[in-house]
Amino acid sequence: MSVSTIKKTLLVSMIATGLFTAASSQAATQPSVINAFTAEVTEAVLSVKSKGWHDAAFGDMGWTHSSGWGSFSAYKGDTVRIKATSTQAGLHPGITVWYRGIDDTAPDSYVVDHFYPQNANFVKIGVTDETSGEKLGNIVMRHIIHAYDGDNTVKVGRMKPIKDGVAGEVEVSFKAPKNRLGQYMFVVGGINPDESVDTSLKYDMNVSVTVTKP
Repeated sequence: MSVSTIKKTLLVSMIATGLFTAASSQAATQPSVINAFTAEVTEAVLSVKSKGWHDAAFGDMGWTHSSGWGSFSAYKGDTVRIKATSTQAGLHPGITVWYRGIDDTAPDSYVVDHFYPQNANFVKIGVTDETSGEKLGNIVMRHIIHAYDGDNTVKVGRMKPIKDGVAGEVEVSFKAPKNRLGQYMFVVGGINPDESVDTSLKYDMNVSVTVTKP
């Protein structure tokens, strides 16, 4: 089977399973920083904008370069907890987690585009570096979980608001579903900021990631 035939077969398979959410351009982008979380490094400060995770003026999408990014690994059955706490009053965080498996052949330093869907797969086939044009492979980021701080004044139901009585923080947790050691990527940004927040600035977000064995 030729390489072109394999690519076509993979593309048809992704369309059939609802994975294909690519934009028209094949150029991929790199977040400036992707914080690697491990058993030894469980906390970091990420820099985000108050509408980085969800901007109604941009089709309710998230902004890649206005959000903070992290990565971690986990085995099937591990419990993963990710918590984001804003240092800026009135900034409400959102979190999305994706899985990058064997069909994700591009370097994990790249993501599909300058915007992202918070509640869906993030996929593009045959991507190139947006600056150099270098061929990178396929980006296949499978959606795992998403949620946002629901302790504010505006509700976006499909984005899974979580109310815990503490404005400015949100936590998601899940059991890793893959059979072997899996690589995961997540994004953190703001949604529905209070009027007092300057939407043009970036603010610190304290983020923790813990992976616990069964």
